[in-house]
Amino acid sequence: MTVTVYFRQMTQYMGLAICTLIVRTALWVLGILWGIVREIINGVFRVAIGIIVAILSTIAFFGFILWLFTL
Repeated sequence: MTVTVYFRQMTQYMGLAICTLIVRTALWVLGILWGIVREIINGVFRVAIGIIVAILSTIAFFGFILWLFTL
């Protein structure tokens, strides 16, 4: 009787260890993928902000040139 109880307890611990390993591995992979996605999104925002600043700088430059012509 005690051998089957010990065997059952051992299999439960092994199952718990395997499930824990699977969950930790899945979370690790999701963390890596989330980091990649976050960097891509940050890059897109950085490019968009750069384009907006370039457009505003060009408008300001030509506005300044036109203002100089009115002097």
